[in-house]
Amino acid sequence: MPVIDSHTHILPKDVKDNIHKYLDIDSTFNTLFSNSESISTAEELIDSMDRLKIDTSIILGMGWNDNKFNEYINDYIIESGKKYPERFIPITGIIPNGDNEAIYEAERCVTLGAKGFGEIHADAQNINIIDKKKFSPYVEILQSKNLPIILHSSEPVGHKYPGKGSSTPNKIERFVYNFPELKIILSHWGGGMFLYELMPEISSSFKNVYYDSATSPFLYDQKIFQIAIETVTSDKILFGSDFPIISQSRLLQELHNVIINDKDKQNIIYQNAKSLFLTN
Repeated sequence: MPVIDSHTHILPKDVKDNIHKYLDIDSTFNTLFSNSESISTAEELIDSMDRLKIDTSIILGMGWNDNKFNEYINDYIIESGKKYPERFIPITGIIPNGDNEAIYEAERCVTLGAKGFGEIHADAQNINIIDKKKFSPYVEILQSKNLPIILHSSEPVGHKYPGKGSSTPNKIERFVYNFPELKIILSHWGGGMFLYELMPEISSSFKNVYYDSATSPFLYDQKIFQIAIETVTSDKILFGSDFPIISQSRLLQELHNVIINDKDKQNIIYQNAKSLFLTN
């Protein structure tokens, strides 16, 4: 059975070797990496994929604030996708609070092969996630190509961690209502948003919304996989690790521990991601 990891991050070796230099350049980078959190290059991700027999990884941006740094990382993501076309699918960063230069960068990335925008870190990027006017130019680009957006999502309760932010279910609901036809992937189980799809008015409005399992072991008991399947069905769930913050093997192990039904497993580790990223 093919495997797609829908949520991974890579950065250039230059950034990995000079973390302190970049802490002063981009405020999101400072938030996420000031405590020397893990950074991996494209080749290190490929090594992990080879060991675990993961066929493809979706490589994401991280919600930068500096236009030049965003462009630098986007170039690396796109170039890595071209270097390993059978292994990587590039998703590039945007700066929703930016100016025309930021919108041009988003257009440039799609022209070069980006298959979506994200991961959006609204708090770190100083943007209100429910600001329809700010997001509309980017949504127009995505919808013209039938591409998704990936949103960092937060739990309204529980422990703090770097970059947690406040993109909680109440704000996510407003974002989805603003762009009902946009394909939206909510990272980290949507901060628990999927549970609210038990409400008929939410489930009917969230027809284009998906949930990934990024950093799941840091946030939830592994039973969440089965609970999510029972709540929204496996058609809306994506296996995502958040490598290198957490190992791909740990997420895969939890998934295989809990999910017994082969159809559910196939949807989560391959079919849903294929439909979102490989059909355009």
